[in-house]
Order: sequence, then C-alpha cells, then structure tokens
Amino acid sequence: MNPEDLSLLEAASAIRSGTLSPLEYVRSLLARIDQLDSRVQAWATVDREAVLAEAKQCEAEARQKQFRGPLHGIPVGIKDIFYTKGLRTTMGSVLFKDFVPDRDAEAVSRLRNAGAIILGKTVTTMFANLDPGPTRNPWNLNHTPGGSSSGSAAAVAARMCPAAIGTQTVGSVGRPGAFNGVVTIVPTQKTISLNGVFPLAWSLDHAGIFGRSVEDVEAMMDSLAQVEPMDHVAQWETGPSTSTAPSGKFRIGIVRDFFHEHATSETRATIDALAHKLAGSGFEVDEARLPEVFALSQPILRMIVRTEAASNHEKLFSRAPETYGPKLRTLIETGMLVEGVDYLRASRLRTRYQRAMAKLFDDFDALLTPAARGTAPEGIGSTGDPVMNGPWTLADFPTMTLPCALGGNGLPLGVQLSAPPFQERSLLELGKIVEAVVGFNSKPDITAA
Repeated sequence: MNPEDLSLLEAASAIRSGTLSPLEYVRSLLARIDQLDSRVQAWATVDREAVLAEAKQCEAEARQKQFRGPLHGIPVGIKDIFYTKGLRTTMGSVLFKDFVPDRDAEAVSRLRNAGAIILGKTVTTMFANLDPGPTRNPWNLNHTPGGSSSGSAAAVAARMCPAAIGTQTVGSVGRPGAFNGVVTIVPTQKTISLNGVFPLAWSLDHAGIFGRSVEDVEAMMDSLAQVEPMDHVAQWETGPSTSTAPSGKFRIGIVRDFFHEHATSETRATIDALAHKLAGSGFEVDEARLPEVFALSQPILRMIVRTEAASNHEKLFSRAPETYGPKLRTLIETGMLVEGVDYLRASRLRTRYQRAMAKLFDDFDALLTPAARGTAPEGIGSTGDPVMNGPWTLADFPTMTLPCALGGNGLPLGVQLSAPPFQERSLLELGKIVEAVVGFNSKPDITAA
C-alpha cells in the first residue's frame, strides 16, 4: 500500500513499530500534493523546509522510541483561520495575505503536543463564509467541495493528508465532509478550543475534524479535546438524557420532516434505505418528530450569524469593504441594520429551541438526517446549501457525517448522526457501528476527474 493510502491509525501504528519513516511519509504526501494540488487547490500554504525538518526530527525520536504523543509523525492539515506560529495565516482574504502569527491557536498547540506535524494551511472561503475559494472537489473537479472548510475536506479526500481540522458556524464541516466522502465530527462547542481562531459568529463557531474513518477522527479528538465529554453539567435546565443506549442497543430517530423536504429524491431514498438496513442490523429505528419551535430555527440562525459577523468585521470592513466577497459583504451590511433588541430576542429563542430539541433525546440516543441536500452541486461558484447542518449547529449537538453511498453521478452522499451535548463518546461508538454496516470504501480517482 502507498503511504498516502494509510489511515491515520495505520500510519501512527507503523511509525511506532518502525515500519514507516515519518520523513518518508511526509515526502510521499508532499509528492501527492505536487501531483494533484494544481488541480484540486486544497492548500493555501505549505512550508516544505519546515515540514521536512520536523519530520526528520520526529524520525530521529522514533528511532530512539521517544514519542511525543499518539499522533507522533502524523502530518495534518489546518484550516487557514487557525493561527499557526511562523506560518502564514490568510483567512482567505487579501487583507491577511502576509499575516504570520506569533503564536499557535490552542487546537494547533494540542496537535503539536500530541506529535502531529503541521503539513500546511488548507484553503478556507473568505473569512469562513460563503464566497468560494479556488478549491475543487477531488471526486469531480467540475463540482464544489463545499465550504467553508473546503481545503480540509478536499485534502483528506484526495489522500494529501490523513486528517485535517476546520470550523463550522452553520454547515462548514458537515457539508464539505458529505460532498467529499470523508468522515467528520463537529463536537459540542466547548469541547475543542477556538482560542486563536478568527471568528465568524462567536456563539455559533465550532471546531471540527476531517478523517477517513471514525477511528481516525476519534484519535484526533482525543488529542484536541480541552475537556472530556460528559465532565459537564447540561447546558439547559431541561437538558437531554445522559443515559446510554439500553442493553447496548442504540435508539435512532430518523427525522424526515424538514430534512426530507429539502433533500433530493435520491438522498431521501438513500437515507430511508440506510434506516431500513440499520433496523435489520439490530438498531431500534423510529421516526422522530421535530418540535414546533423548529420552524424558527432558520431565522434565528440567520439573525445571530448576521449580527455577530457584522460586529466581528466592523473595523476591518469599514477600512476595506472592496476586498470583501459579495456574499460576506451582504451578510455584514445586513447585520449592521439589526437592532440590539432583535439580536437578544433571537438569542433567547435559541435557548428555547435548544431545550425543545434536547427533549428528542428522551426517546432516542441519536438522530439520523441527510448531511446535504444531495451530492456536490456542479460548478464552483457556490459552496452548496448548509440547510441540513445549521439546525444542529444552532442546537450545539455533536454531529458526525459519514459517507454512505455514491449518487447516480458517482459523487458521495452523506448521512448525519447527531447526539446530545457532550455525548461525543457515545456518538463515536455509534458511528463505528454504522460505518461498518454501511461499508463505504470508495475513493476519488482524480486522474479520471
């Protein structure tokens, strides 16, 4: 097997056993980047000399059986809104084209402490909003990779790195995960620190992880988590049940209303077939009904994103509005018109929404929904619709995306599993079982794209 085809855990094990050299591993991934990235355009910055020097040091340590942590010698991609000490961080904007931070974001520090090598910075859409970057989908270069964590998803799918990190404010991890056929997890907001990450909307921003298996994203989260899930009290007075699945059998609620309304017929059929397959595999599967307040989720989300984005960009935007993409510019200008009382009302309604949504877990351990309306749309003028992801970001429920099938056009279709706050461990265990039931093992053939 070529080194680039190794999963994160396979590579980590091979490095520890001495059968894989960190230096040769990095060289193989850099060669992969040289071969493909002129077409995929997943990377914003790669400092080859620094990466090779770090890999050489990791190799010397490995020979002495000195390992920094569980990710020793593993190269990872970092979305270009996480500060990286000494490495350019552009936020996808010309305003920061020469910005080199003097510190690491906390998440980056944690990865380094676990032994990971920062392979480079992956492309983000401008300031992590909807204006597309140059990245293309490795399954078909004429289709969007999604956004805003475009480069992270594409780099993992194209085997340029085994794992990467990104952020999600509405659907910026789950949607590109689905479009690129990779596994993602967006944990409860406080689980992974956002210290040193350029914000879009502070109350909604979440860190997320991309990998090629559930075990790989679990390994990344083990190193990234600043707090262990379930060490917390529930966020809401009527918080979700923290009980585990009875007798080891997970209770899955399939949510059809709203989600099926916004999905393609192909996606609906795929999700229904998966639900049937899970029921036949021993899961308890039943339909989950959304609370009435769900009807307000989209306007609540839009109000909060607009207002907080306008606040975050107030000074930058006033100095150089012409540098902003049209979608972000509209978002900020609309947000500037919002009255404080309307923002506070939306925030209070969000709390009501979270409490009502949490009650779904009185009957279910996880909720099953499509991860996107369908496969990645053709063209790169848009990053696709985040309508399937936003409700879970607003609820702050940990959510995993798994590839579950190929559409008729040969591009991946994804499924989402959402769990109660701080129940990431249970979600990961469920994800491993669902992953095995699905048995998805396709990968993009970029030479044919």
